[in-house]
Amino acid sequence: MVWLIKRITLTVALILGMTLPIYAQGAYSIAYRVNESIISNYDIDQRTKLMRALGANAPNIRQEATDALIDDRLKQETAINFGIVIDEAALANAIESYAGQRNMTPQTLMATLRRAGVARESFEEFLAVSLSWNTLLRARYGEQANPSEIELNAQLNTYAISSATTIQIGEIVLPYLGRGQDATVALANQLVARLKAGENFSKLAREFSQSASAQQGGVIGWVAPNRLPPQIGAAIRGLGRGGVGEPIFIPTGIVLIKVLDSRTVSRQIEIPVSVNLTYGELVIPYGEGGAIEAANRVERLRRSLDGCRGLGARAAEFAAGSGVFGPISLNDIATDVGLSLARLDPRESTVLQADNALRVLVLCDRVSEMSPEGRATLRNQLFSQNLEALSEGYLLELRRSSIIKRQ
Repeated sequence: MVWLIKRITLTVALILGMTLPIYAQGAYSIAYRVNESIISNYDIDQRTKLMRALGANAPNIRQEATDALIDDRLKQETAINFGIVIDEAALANAIESYAGQRNMTPQTLMATLRRAGVARESFEEFLAVSLSWNTLLRARYGEQANPSEIELNAQLNTYAISSATTIQIGEIVLPYLGRGQDATVALANQLVARLKAGENFSKLAREFSQSASAQQGGVIGWVAPNRLPPQIGAAIRGLGRGGVGEPIFIPTGIVLIKVLDSRTVSRQIEIPVSVNLTYGELVIPYGEGGAIEAANRVERLRRSLDGCRGLGARAAEFAAGSGVFGPISLNDIATDVGLSLARLDPRESTVLQADNALRVLVLCDRVSEMSPEGRATLRNQLFSQNLEALSEGYLLELRRSSIIKRQ
């Protein structure tokens, strides 16, 4: 016996007026007619309880439940017209899958719903309509929803520069030059202790940091964790808002990192990608004019840059270490360079302090690579997103051509 036939039998019985106790007649009275189907007040009560049991807590939840049921009647009617039915085996598999997504067994799921006052038939209706509608959509729009290679490739860089959580981080850069290694290590440990005790990060950054970000209180800005060099990522892994990482040792000194803020970016799934960068570096040593003259030259240079265009040819004008590098894996880039490039978009530049020199870094390109498995996962996600958009349009068309009356 198919599930939709059972639902129709129940509906006919209600319409014909099965013998019900007087106290139940209000609950089972008809609330809406949707073409040839009905929605009873009992249906609305059940869907409201189901939505609450699944975590919904909107103040207008009963109206949301009603709207969802109207859509479900339209979906159900259309699926029947196309000859789509859901058998018991498919429904049982759907329940098992639904429970598994919530780390529950079907028995535990049904017991949870029962305690919330949700009848098994109401939950089965919810799932069966979803199954039949998805079957219809795949048959009608499957080819149209399948992403092209161009669309798929266009998404890769999006995944390379974003993630479920982005963080705002601050840095304090302590070079060995001037203090020496031992004194710098001692200072770094002292600053970490002071920061963990609650001292103002911006104040300490302005006082001690030798990075260009010191003028902004050490604030780097918002970055996705997968843009950060592995050493930085490891140091802040597990830190929440306000967390301070242990000192990060780089060849020229020590970097202290604080997670200033974090925010969640909506994403259905996480797909691991590897990031490859191409970047340019132009080294400007201090001359007779010292740091001020070098800084002025840097500003003139940055104003003249057109991204990385012609950068390789100009490298000979600058000191050793200048050139265009990459494509190179983010994992293979020096930590201080990787951290500086993490905050840039292609064509943008930044400045690093070096021993008696300034280093101008220009991000030429950032390209993501994904495993075949990750690519398949992304394809499935894009397919689902495209299908959802087509579903909304189709459902809107059905609403416009249907008779929906409140009783």
